[in-house]
Amino acid sequence: MMLLTVPTTYSDSFLDQITQINEEVCKTGSRVFELYGSLQYGIFNSARPAKYLPGISKEQFAHHVQEAQKKGLCFNYLFNAPVYANLEYTHKGRIELEEMLQFLVDSGVRAVTVTIPYLIEIISTTFPQLEVVVSTIGYVDSLRGLEQFHRAGAKRAVLDVEVNRDFPFLKCAAKQSPIDIELIVNTVCLYQCHYKHNHYAVASFGSHDSVAHPGGTPYNQFYLNWCFLEKLQHEGEFLKSPWLRPEDMGLWEDTGIRFFKLAGRGLPEQEIIRLCRAYLTRSFSGNLLDLLGWPHWQQFSRCPDGTTLPALDIVLDNSKLEGFLTFFSQKNNDCRLGCRDCGHCSRWSKKALNWRDDILREKYIDNMRRNIHSLVHHIPTVSETRQAEASWQQQVKKQDLS
Repeated sequence: MMLLTVPTTYSDSFLDQITQINEEVCKTGSRVFELYGSLQYGIFNSARPAKYLPGISKEQFAHHVQEAQKKGLCFNYLFNAPVYANLEYTHKGRIELEEMLQFLVDSGVRAVTVTIPYLIEIISTTFPQLEVVVSTIGYVDSLRGLEQFHRAGAKRAVLDVEVNRDFPFLKCAAKQSPIDIELIVNTVCLYQCHYKHNHYAVASFGSHDSVAHPGGTPYNQFYLNWCFLEKLQHEGEFLKSPWLRPEDMGLWEDTGIRFFKLAGRGLPEQEIIRLCRAYLTRSFSGNLLDLLGWPHWQQFSRCPDGTTLPALDIVLDNSKLEGFLTFFSQKNNDCRLGCRDCGHCSRWSKKALNWRDDILREKYIDNMRRNIHSLVHHIPTVSETRQAEASWQQQVKKQDLS
């Protein structure tokens, strides 16, 4: 049985479509049980930049939560930024946090996802009616971590994606953890990427409301660029990323895990619906990269001479991945020790991954290398910084649904 938590778009049509999917799969025992989201920005914001998030009023938020309840859907609010500029230690910050938590309770929110242990202690003791869920940005990857957050008051933890395919650990955690565990199924991060810690922090400031930067502080594409350059240069990375394939969800359910999560706040409504249907029906036909929302390399199509490259078509054929993930469930391999003596993902990439145009791929790689060099060595001018801030605010305003 799969209990799925998914990002919401805050529309009534989204609720109707989720309800329809739940009706379609009701005989399986699996369903979407929880929606998650946040306000677009604030001083206690989420870990996503505001320019990608729906801009809604508090009144719209409360209405959506209550409409979701009528359809049997719980709501989980995100306080998952890894840092709040130490505002949680100030008088003003604590008062605003209390007011926000009370608003969430009054709106009917059932759970909150939190990264900072201190906030977990505060929320679990002052608002016990809220279930506290540890964010994946808490990087829980051990029984010790699960026990620590349990003592802090958490009831559930979204594990670090790095353990998604560590079946010996998952089986142990499912049996021995004092709290429920949850996995993100469609992660596209590089496996064992130690840049992600700072990437999350940078992204979270993109929705942190401050006097200097209302609606968030802009940042450049360094991390996104670096990530996809790694993938384009080393094709095995596409398969090493710890995503879970819809058809293979039974492997994880067999460990005893019930809770699974879709990443994708900011995705178009129909893409989220497609993800829900694929994972709940355990079936998807076509390019798995398309389902996972992976073609971000297209953002690097612009060349130094002003021309634009055609779209780079990369296909990970889902029909050719049967058996790929079984390897992880049947062997006690420890991927943390490196890939040199294994080669499993690289071998399967040659079977299931099709670049279509190697010459075009090299042109994208060249663009990315040039871009990284510029981002590292060019010091932005005052004018460029102001332009970036203005552009950011324009993108934030475009998300306004109020």
